Amino acid sequence: MVKPPPPTGRGASLPFAGDPAAARPRGRRPPGPGPHATAHRPGHGAAVVALVEERFRAAGRDGVRIAVLDNNPRALAFWRAQGYTVLRHGEDRELKRPCTVLRKAL
Repeated sequence: MVKPPPPTGRGASLPFAGDPAAARPRGRRPPGPGPHATAHRPGHGAAVVALVEERFRAAGRDGVRIAVLDNNPRALAFWRAQGYTVLRHGEDRELKRPCTVLRKAL
């Protein structure tokens, strides 16, 4: 089983006594990139995908199928980099938005 990388960066651990960030008033952010700037670190998404794939294998599944909205090219590139191939183009079930259905054999 693949383990996700340990948490790093802002908010990864509880503040300790004497930490200036812990004394900062709530609701105010320091200048610089916000918390979402670290959300796209290499490896975190791939680690989660590996865990999900491992669970599917353990459940006896032979593949994983996902749908990615066509207006999200970064997500499509991510899934293709994980080894998923395009099955078809269609619409999502709820809102009928254009999407790409991908699959990866396990």
